[in-house]
Amino acid sequence: MRLFFAVAIPVELIARIEATQRELKKLMPDPTIRWSRPDQFHYTVKFLGEVSMAKAQRAIEAAEQVCYEARPFQLTLGGVGAFPNAQRPSVLWIGATEGSAQFEALARKLDEALARQHFRKESRAPTAHLTVARIKTYDGEASVAAGLKRATVGEIGTMTVDSIVLMRSILKPTGSEYTIVDRYRFRTPIDEVGEEEGNQEE
Repeated sequence: MRLFFAVAIPVELIARIEATQRELKKLMPDPTIRWSRPDQFHYTVKFLGEVSMAKAQRAIEAAEQVCYEARPFQLTLGGVGAFPNAQRPSVLWIGATEGSAQFEALARKLDEALARQHFRKESRAPTAHLTVARIKTYDGEASVAAGLKRATVGEIGTMTVDSIVLMRSILKPTGSEYTIVDRYRFRTPIDEVGEEEGNQEE
């Protein structure tokens, strides 16, 4: 199975991201650019790649522990950038104007927990990003590079991050198809109150 952990996007923000994507398309009109579909929108926390059922279970256990220790936070979508850089872009993304530090701390903790389960540790620092397009051709690179010089993406909206999801990716000629396998919620103040009351009863 090809798996990754991600932050899912609430329905109310998807239309706003689509509107931003349409504006970016006007600045980057090359037909070879592959624009993400709305059902593909997400913020990647950790890509696992092809894993066996046994290894996936170890990843789930690590994620459950990280999420138990995590707390909900606000993430404001905004800004635009590219990997590996704006001059030779292969991935075009929307970032985060607020909450990026909390997101990146979460990604680091999950990466460290997974490394202890013998998953490959990331060599680069995490960046909060939502992929809106992939670029495979030189003409596409030139179009995106030129468009980025004129593109500005303000705040799109704010979401509460209180869980991460495990997603399965199936590669198809039309692009990757993602399905949510499971969701792992963070601990909230209500959970903590319940735990304290339980301890008092004991």
